[in-house]
Amino acid sequence: MAKFGRSLLTLTLLGAAAAGAYYYLKKKDGEVPADMDDDEDFDNFDADVEDGAGAKKRSYVNINFNTVEEKAKVAAEKAADVAGKAAESIGAFINKAEGKVEEFFDDRKNAANDAMAEANDAVAEAGEAVEKAEEAVKEAVEDAVTE
Repeated sequence: MAKFGRSLLTLTLLGAAAAGAYYYLKKKDGEVPADMDDDEDFDNFDADVEDGAGAKKRSYVNINFNTVEEKAKVAAEKAADVAGKAAESIGAFINKAEGKVEEFFDDRKNAANDAMAEANDAVAEAGEAVEKAEEAVKEAVEDAVTE
């Protein structure tokens, strides 16, 4: 079985080498391949145009540059209008966003101020409680000394 595989591979390689040599020599001799015979010279456009009675009349479209300029101006005006509307809507969005940001930070600032006020009240109450406790301790010490 191995001999058969080797011989098949050898025949395939020899066939490929023979085909390559054939095409190389054919191209070297300057022959045109058979499939290239159908190609025509597309650079010669004179064959398409007939000079005579059977020639087709060509119709041309005249370009009026004034109308092109007017259409361009109209398109530019429309684009400017759209850009203006877009700028207005973007400006409104930015103003709204600024308002929301300011409101957010104002709320945070107010919350911080409220927390500071509550902390001050708590410290004041704690100070009063300490003063009361101090007075109670003084009275207790005085009572203990007098007894």
